[in-house]
Amino acid sequence: MTTAISGFVPTVTTTAAPKGFNDLTGQDFLKVMIAQLQQQDPLNPSNSDQLLTQLSQIKSMQSNDQLNTNLSGLSLQNSIGAGSNLMGKMIAGIDGTGAQVQGTVTSVQVQDQKVYLNLNSGVTLPLTSVTAIAPAAAA
Repeated sequence: MTTAISGFVPTVTTTAAPKGFNDLTGQDFLKVMIAQLQQQDPLNPSNSDQLLTQLSQIKSMQSNDQLNTNLSGLSLQNSIGAGSNLMGKMIAGIDGTGAQVQGTVTSVQVQDQKVYLNLNSGVTLPLTSVTAIAPAAAA
């Protein structure tokens, strides 16, 4: 590569991809606070209590979001467990058209974060639509 200035080697700087809200850490909040304190007018300082309050609120919202995500995952796992406990049992329920269906649960599947039961009658029934459960029929 030739350059207009001898001895000059151009460098390429890369910037990190911007972080999403969920990727922010306590260090990031501290950096923001320090940057604000460095940039403020010494003759007219800003109130750092407001900044700390805002940072605390943001961190609290982030924690609540993470808790919500974790609880959703636990709820789905609980539903999968409940569905698997119905394997081989005769169930009845209401399908998407409002019709009463029944059959023996042959498998459980998750689709769009919802648990569905596949019945031996060929019907797929949402776990939340089960209205009755009976023991497996005697063989």
